[in-house]
Amino acid sequence: MEAIYGKGCGVRHGRRILRRPHWEPFLTSLVPHARLPIAHLLLYGWMPSPLRRVAYRILLGYRIGARVKFGIGSAVVGRDVQIDDDVEIGLLAVVQGRHVRIGRHSSVGTMSYLSCERIEIGEDARIREQVFVGGPSLPESLFKLGDRTIVLQNTNINPTKPVIIGDDSGIGGHCLIFSHGAWLNQMDGYPVTYEPVTIGKSVWLPWRVFVMPGSTIGDGSVIGANSLVAGAIPPFSLAVGTPAKVIRSAPEFPKLPDAAARAAMVATMLAEFERYLAYEEVRMTAGELREYRAAGKTYRMLHRVADAGALPTTLRSGDTVLSERALDAEERSRLRAAGVYWLDVAGRTRSERGSALTEELALFLGRYGIRLPRDR
Repeated sequence: MEAIYGKGCGVRHGRRILRRPHWEPFLTSLVPHARLPIAHLLLYGWMPSPLRRVAYRILLGYRIGARVKFGIGSAVVGRDVQIDDDVEIGLLAVVQGRHVRIGRHSSVGTMSYLSCERIEIGEDARIREQVFVGGPSLPESLFKLGDRTIVLQNTNINPTKPVIIGDDSGIGGHCLIFSHGAWLNQMDGYPVTYEPVTIGKSVWLPWRVFVMPGSTIGDGSVIGANSLVAGAIPPFSLAVGTPAKVIRSAPEFPKLPDAAARAAMVATMLAEFERYLAYEEVRMTAGELREYRAAGKTYRMLHRVADAGALPTTLRSGDTVLSERALDAEERSRLRAAGVYWLDVAGRTRSERGSALTEELALFLGRYGIRLPRDR
């Protein structure tokens, strides 16, 4: 039996003409490659956060935590989606993948676009405005962002092969991170590269750094602005140039300050914080516990220096402790039970939640690279 395409996109089988579906001539590929989830946006993008949380849980089976916020025109699309407590998806932001996991207190900024087979974002991570994550997809495609990481504006990340960024790392604005490089015909002798990129913990990429496929950057390293990374950068190194070359490494880089220098640093940070609050018309009163008054509420904070003794008994629920002496397990347990929040810059921990003062101070300390894991 002969089969040919006839007029009007019909198919002739013997004497019968079977019409093809009206949409078939417009198909361009076997697998759909939708860049924007238009149908999803029309169905859910207009919903305010409380309604969206309910719709995502009931209609799509997503696991959505408490106090999750969705900006108007945003979309989260996936087969297996988990969004933990206090996550914020910004205005017109799109997150889509087969598997999506976003840890607590993280955010995706306005008009950012994340599209990858597997997206894993840790807790307290920040993706700022107009960040693009996407590219050709493979079954192993992965974008993994560690806890307390930040990706600044207008950065472009291609996770065709896995791109893994460790805890407490920072990716500056206008950076380019690519796991594949291909355009000209490989059979004509041009290079085609598909290799994963791994960026370790506590790494800093200032603005306009280009990371090539197959590169690795070790823990604690810093790359100079406008550099190009191709290959391996050892841990605790300072590398600059095109291609980036190591110009300093441990133990010369970084240099650990002594106790007196660290105390002076904290005093400067706190003075700058209070100067900022005064500019914002927050009233302050000095004493054993500093008091801060804003929007009709009073917040109290104890600044505990490194050589201080035991915690005072005057602490009460809602207070904040800024401690330069590491809190031990018993002290943390007491604070937790009393409803007292803490920021422990020596022990590198913080309370799970905080008052408006705690959160403002934690955000301000981030300006000095201090990011503290939350208590669990």
